[in-house]
Amino acid sequence: MRHPMMILAFSLVLLASFVTSAGHSQETDSHVVWIGLANGLEAEAIMAAELRALLRTHEVEPWILTKKILIDKKQIPHSHPILTIHTRHIGEELELLSTFVHEQLHWLEDEPWLPAFQAAMAEYEKLFPTVPSSADGGARDNQSTYRHLLICDMELQAMTTLVGRRHERFSRKPHTMNGSTTKSSTIREYEKLH
Repeated sequence: MRHPMMILAFSLVLLASFVTSAGHSQETDSHVVWIGLANGLEAEAIMAAELRALLRTHEVEPWILTKKILIDKKQIPHSHPILTIHTRHIGEELELLSTFVHEQLHWLEDEPWLPAFQAAMAEYEKLFPTVPSSADGGARDNQSTYRHLLICDMELQAMTTLVGRRHERFSRKPHTMNGSTTKSSTIREYEKLH
C-alpha cells in the first residue's frame, strides 16, 4: 500500500503545477470574470454579488482557470462546459468559496494538466482499491469517486491556503459525493489519513 504522504505529495505537485501555470497563462486580470444569471432570479443576482465580493476579498487567482461563471438556482454545481454554481450557499461565504474552488479544480481534468491529474488519480486508486457505490456515499461511478477524492484533497489544501483555520469548522461537515449525508467508509479512511 502507498504511503498517504506520497498521495498528498502528488496532489501538491499537481496543485503547484496548476498554480504556477495558471498565473502565467492568464492574459487579463484573473478577477475579471463573466458571471451570468441563468434565469434572472433575485436569488441568482444575490449569489452573483456574493461571488464577486469573494473574488475581491480572497486571493483566488491561483485557482481560477475558467472565467465564465453561471449562477443557476435550478442546477447542481458543475464545472463543464460552463462553471455553474447554484444559490444554495447565499450568506455562506466558506461554502460558496469552497464550491467555487472545487468546480474550478475540475478544469485540471483538461489539458495541459490532464496527464498529471491522471497519474495522481491512479495513485488514489492504488491507495483505495475499492470505493463505495453511489448508494453508499460514492459518486455516480468509481472513476468519478477517484476524481473527487483528488479534487476534494486539492480543494481542502486550497481552502486552507485561502482561509486557514476558519476552514476547520467547515471541513468537519459530512462530505459525500452524491448528496447524501452519510460518510462512506472510504471517505472516513481518507479523512483519517489527512
